[in-house]
Amino acid sequence: MISKSSVEEFLLQTEGRNIVIDSRKVSAGDVFIGLKGEKVDGNDFVGEALSKGASLVFSDKPFDDQRVLRVEDTNEILIEAAKSILSKSKLSNRIGITGSNGKTTTKEISSFFLSKLGRVFKTAGNLNTEIGLPLSLLENRRELFSAQYGVFEFGTSTKGDIEKLVGIVQPDIAVLLNVGSAHVGNFKDFDELLQEKLSIFKSKRLSRAVLGGCDERLREFSKGLPVEVLLFGKEDADFSIVDFAYDKGDTMLHFFCDGDRFVRLRGIWSYGQLMDLGAGYLVARLVGVEEPSVFLNDYRLPFSDRFTVSILKGITVISDFYNSSLESWESAILSIEKLKSSRKIAVAGSILEQGREEKRTHERLGELLSKFDETVLFTRDMAINAASKNVKPALVSDSEEEIAAWLHRNVRSGDIVFFKASRAIALEGVYKSFMELIESA
Repeated sequence: MISKSSVEEFLLQTEGRNIVIDSRKVSAGDVFIGLKGEKVDGNDFVGEALSKGASLVFSDKPFDDQRVLRVEDTNEILIEAAKSILSKSKLSNRIGITGSNGKTTTKEISSFFLSKLGRVFKTAGNLNTEIGLPLSLLENRRELFSAQYGVFEFGTSTKGDIEKLVGIVQPDIAVLLNVGSAHVGNFKDFDELLQEKLSIFKSKRLSRAVLGGCDERLREFSKGLPVEVLLFGKEDADFSIVDFAYDKGDTMLHFFCDGDRFVRLRGIWSYGQLMDLGAGYLVARLVGVEEPSVFLNDYRLPFSDRFTVSILKGITVISDFYNSSLESWESAILSIEKLKSSRKIAVAGSILEQGREEKRTHERLGELLSKFDETVLFTRDMAINAASKNVKPALVSDSEEEIAAWLHRNVRSGDIVFFKASRAIALEGVYKSFMELIESA
């Protein structure tokens, strides 16, 4: 058990300083923390961190160097320090957000709405793990101490991850967007994955909840929650998407929330992002923003890697490299069908972390890809080959240059080209090569 005095000393020594957990990224004056991971123990790289100029190191191993402060457990002190920081904050609301897809988007939208009421702290980027979230709190503690609202993203890759994050934050408003197939390979089965997501509602401070109403499992679960519950979805929900369309590069949304609402959103929003808007909208209503829609005219999603639409020489190119799952593919296809085009062409890479579901996932992906006029499979990871059972690809290749050249020869003005794969597949290389060929033509 980490003592309170050790936590306070840790907080004092790290105040206003850059904290690093990867010795390769250490610069002069940084504080390095040797954390134990599943495969690598950061304590083994203390010497490297010092040689690169770390001014202070926390380690749970003894070192004969005055710059190294030994603590009982570096991982635990990081978590306890985060809890201490939160306990000293003056947040009137702590919003925790999880789901298979859309967490970061919902966090950004919720934060935007809440900023109309007061200062907002949000976890940086996608720092949503038991290491990333505490680091975000530590490095941005001054922002946290001046904030009235806190918005926190909770990710999971293995059983128990979300419960650990709930233990740190203890949100009073919990948001569960969806429970899909992302990361299912890291769990025993789909039910264990569902129970992992539902653990966000174990917060001791829970008073309100927002859930995705398109999933009957979540609807049924919500009936037993002893707190105020709001649902978002397509129908029979507190926020219901009635219809959407695209007009001159913007998104026209018709939704129902205590009456019909019509808004024009800047830029092209995918169907999934519109669902995330529904979740953020309900969070804002719960906290006290009476009519969030009035603030949407000037808002633009702050992403360049999630369903990003570019038009070059008459060709509509859509890049979606942040994440991939069957559910996010379905959402993207619903959106693409709303866009005018001569032909629709998909460049697809594997969906990772599927475990025993890998073959079935990619066969189902093949069914979805059959909705496109042409399909190209990028085989840097071979699991995508299973999609060929249900779709006949025009090209199968692991070469960025070959695929880009094929696209350049075959794509014409009026077409849509959609790029999507899990991040680790690095489909961005194909996209960049293709864009360079179009620009130089």
